[in-house]
Amino acid sequence: MNRRELIKGLGMASASLPFLAMNFRPESTFKEWIGTFTDDKVKDEAYWKKFKKEFYDVSKDFINLENGFFGVQSVPVYKAYLKNIERLNMNSSKYLRTEYGNDLKEIMQQLGEFSGVSSEELLITRNATEAMNIIINGLDLNEGDEVILHKQDYYSMIEAFEMLERQKGIKIKVIKVPLVPQNDEEILSKYEAAVTPKTKCILVTHMIHLTGQIMPVKKIADKFKPRGIDVIVDAAHSFAQVDYSLSDLNCDFVGVNLHKWFGNPLGAGLLYVKRDRIKDLKPMFGDSSKEEGDIRRLGHFGTLSVPIVMTIPDAKAFNDMVTIPLKEKRLRYLQNYWTKEATGIPKVTVTTPTSDPARSCAIASFAIEGMKTEDVISGLLERHKVFTVIRHLEDQDVVRVTPNLYNNTAEMDVLLEGIKDLAS
Repeated sequence: MNRRELIKGLGMASASLPFLAMNFRPESTFKEWIGTFTDDKVKDEAYWKKFKKEFYDVSKDFINLENGFFGVQSVPVYKAYLKNIERLNMNSSKYLRTEYGNDLKEIMQQLGEFSGVSSEELLITRNATEAMNIIINGLDLNEGDEVILHKQDYYSMIEAFEMLERQKGIKIKVIKVPLVPQNDEEILSKYEAAVTPKTKCILVTHMIHLTGQIMPVKKIADKFKPRGIDVIVDAAHSFAQVDYSLSDLNCDFVGVNLHKWFGNPLGAGLLYVKRDRIKDLKPMFGDSSKEEGDIRRLGHFGTLSVPIVMTIPDAKAFNDMVTIPLKEKRLRYLQNYWTKEATGIPKVTVTTPTSDPARSCAIASFAIEGMKTEDVISGLLERHKVFTVIRHLEDQDVVRVTPNLYNNTAEMDVLLEGIKDLAS
């Protein structure tokens, strides 16, 4: 698709959603930027400085390198969200009862296009944790069935399985994957060693929230699905940060966050269930009206925050403008920029695999020998105005650093100055 066709396509998408806030994005600015996100811009700091000025309004009081919690909305998305709140409040239940249904169908279609699956395989949730709980509690797991987890999976997912362990008597087997694996086969061997004839399910976190390591999800699925083992994927951080389609993972069950790297307002997640597996999940919420193959039967949890859902097309349009391949390259460049130098600082250990581009992207973590991680966090903020967050691994704590598109190498330099200062 060339630049003119893409602009025309965005205009058609806007026209198809007359009630949504699509017309509140600065279309003239979008036209100026569409088609400019090319590989030669990845290291062009002047370009990204202009981009930040145009599309982001963030505090100048500190450098935010904790973008893993949730994604800062770009200005056009934020303005669309405010306008959607205003419009919904003004038109109230009339809109919800007479127009929202058609708008939601279009929103789901756009989500399907963005994620590379059918809209009929997707369900909007409040967050990835809710999506994953629908999967975990919906699986047909019984006493004695074994589930394999990774020590660095998200704690809420681990707790969901621990609840089933107490309630149903399933057996949890926890493996430990190296922080910096040599290759995919080293990871696969850990799962292989844990699998038995009783194994029913493997949980895989696509991008580990603690260190940013990207797991070889497709290889795990290709290896174990033919044995009748379900591979469910927590894609909270990978979705819209790295370039892939949900169908690429070859997994039947995936949970996603839309308020992290997709950049939608807080309070939106996404559940993917392969069409022929929808009937295999038992609903968490009572529903007797939908057919068993209708994914909506899994989401009878009441009214979502409608303005948040209404803003999804604007977040998608912003991602389409930047393009996910270029976004991934820029985020990985920023991470590599600081981790490459940090590995050479005495007493500093980077706990993220960074040498192979396929193993990490924006998120990375580090520790300073002889320093409490809490002191590193406070030192970076108080002495250098750099905001980061502590993450707890099994046998150590680390500092997680997560830049976003509005960050730049000058801010990475400040981070590095802070690390050198604290490590000296």
